[in-house]
Amino acid sequence: MQKIYELMDIADTAYIIHSGKLIFEISPKDRYHLDGNEIIFGTEEPLIAYKLNREDYFRFQTVFIEEGSVVDKIPLQNLYKVLSIYNIGYSIAKNIAKFVEITNKMYIKKEKLLSGKEMASKEFALLYAEVVEELKQHQEKIKTSWLKALIDKYADSLVYTKGIAFQKETPKSELKLDMQQLHEFTIPLEAGALLCEEGDIGNEMFILNRGNLEVYIGGKKVATIHEGGTVIGEMALLLGEKRTATIKSLTDCNITIIKPENLKEIAQNNNDFFLNIAVNMARRLEHNCSMIRETADLLTDEDSTDINVPPKERTNYKELLAFMNELERYESKYKFPWLKEIIKKMRRELAKLRETFT
Repeated sequence: MQKIYELMDIADTAYIIHSGKLIFEISPKDRYHLDGNEIIFGTEEPLIAYKLNREDYFRFQTVFIEEGSVVDKIPLQNLYKVLSIYNIGYSIAKNIAKFVEITNKMYIKKEKLLSGKEMASKEFALLYAEVVEELKQHQEKIKTSWLKALIDKYADSLVYTKGIAFQKETPKSELKLDMQQLHEFTIPLEAGALLCEEGDIGNEMFILNRGNLEVYIGGKKVATIHEGGTVIGEMALLLGEKRTATIKSLTDCNITIIKPENLKEIAQNNNDFFLNIAVNMARRLEHNCSMIRETADLLTDEDSTDINVPPKERTNYKELLAFMNELERYESKYKFPWLKEIIKKMRRELAKLRETFT
């Protein structure tokens, strides 16, 4: 195999494979591949950087090609220009959606391998990161030196980094389009109406313009969507896959429906359409790669025979306790009601986790 680029390389170009096989490596034990001709790849990180107006972005996976494959580079300026061409923009967005679909399944399969101890390690890190983020919100309001020093100390921790990586929500997709041009594709949805149902085959994408939607998985409510411009169902539009959730309207809503037969007209009237869709997909792929790596790290910890290295769930638990103890000292000194509430929440969540995993 020949390496094209590596995890954490700066993404300074995109590529096209004219013929052959691509192998994507997220971690040493987590690979997937794609065969085909004239496939544009390596676009995810440059497109995120372009959208964020950043000079560069690091690769979040490694890519190899099989011997005999034929690959050329695509300068980034050329990539940005051709993205608005319908066939090319559609192909790039569809490729990234395919990678998201594959890595979704990889992560679900990997998470099922986690034992109770490994799940505990993950949850301890999540709680740790959640508290640090909550402290940051209070620092924005009160701007005190002691709180800033405390945040800097604990945000510099590996446990915090792991917790951020394991945050439960995938990046939200948003899309701003010319709504006057989309008037004919926009419908009102009454409160209580069903937008789509879990398990159905779908090929439509929805954009919430106004109102509140509720998301159900397995009959259980898991989220509420209320932000205008939120995109639902890009994967169904690009890949025609089954719906992963049931979505109902909580209030009267205004929804734009994009069907395959309308896609070309809409994309041609909105030059950034495929850029936005591709970036939304790329951010999900980055999230999936991060989650797969962190889960692989937990599983590697379980397999370790090094008796001198404590298990991660023990390390994360001890650091979480040390964090809480320091917060208790500050609460005793300053008597902030909000800090007392944070500590109460930490104790409550820790008790639940101990009950669940011990």
